[in-house]
Amino acid sequence: MRYRPIVAAAIICGLGIVAGETEVEAVTLETDARLTLTDFAKKTGQDPALFESRYAATGMVVCSGVYSTAQLTVKSDLVTTAAHAFYDTDGNPRGDLATCNFMIMVDGRQLEIPLDVKSLQVGSRNPYAVSPVHDWAVVRLVQPVEKAQPYGITTLGPVGTSVDMLAHRHRGWVYDGRKAIEGCAIRTESRVERNNPREIAIDCSAGEGASGSAIMLKGQPAMVGIYVGWRSTHPDRPGPFSMTHMNFGVSIEGLFRNAILAAAMEPMVDQGKPSEHAAAKTDIQRH
Repeated sequence: MRYRPIVAAAIICGLGIVAGETEVEAVTLETDARLTLTDFAKKTGQDPALFESRYAATGMVVCSGVYSTAQLTVKSDLVTTAAHAFYDTDGNPRGDLATCNFMIMVDGRQLEIPLDVKSLQVGSRNPYAVSPVHDWAVVRLVQPVEKAQPYGITTLGPVGTSVDMLAHRHRGWVYDGRKAIEGCAIRTESRVERNNPREIAIDCSAGEGASGSAIMLKGQPAMVGIYVGWRSTHPDRPGPFSMTHMNFGVSIEGLFRNAILAAAMEPMVDQGKPSEHAAAKTDIQRH
């Protein structure tokens, strides 16, 4: 995950870094309501089997031991996640990107599918040095995933819109390693740069490995954004949502949406990449 410092507080991201001398693995809200898909289905009066099928498109991108949530989007061989799943705090690739894989469970079987790295498009190859609105990635798989329905994409609603966040990893959560879903709401939105996604704050809880998670309309497999990080003055303990204790993501708009649609229309063909966003002075810091 990425983060922005609030006042003088040290804040870490979801890659397991130490802030000061305190290791913080998650930013949680007092209203933390993360559930497994089975428990969430039961709570909402739905068939767990149908629920598992509806959200089967969520998996993980694994690059040199770094796990990030990712999901099939629009097409069965197209994946979205955060740019920092592939690039570290110095803007260096996380090892040989050609060895990165997409891992997904389908019909009870764990699949590990290589990425077509030549197709990788990111908002920035140095995502920690720029605004979070550049922290998105779109990449093709070398082969489609059968029997897992990709999520659609749709327009972000107004502040207050109910959403579900679905992550594959939440290290520190009691059911880590299983998919976690939580219903929450869009609390703020801001247009930081023209032609780029909006930054959106949500009151869902998160943990290490959740970066890249789908933010979807409530009860629908339709994505409005992805989760990329958090901000807090007290990341070591839960608290109510506020401008100094939040999780945030980016909407599927602008260059991010264009990259998804372009990749979906041109399967298995090298894509032109968005212009690289030059690193600039910013108050964004991530570890």
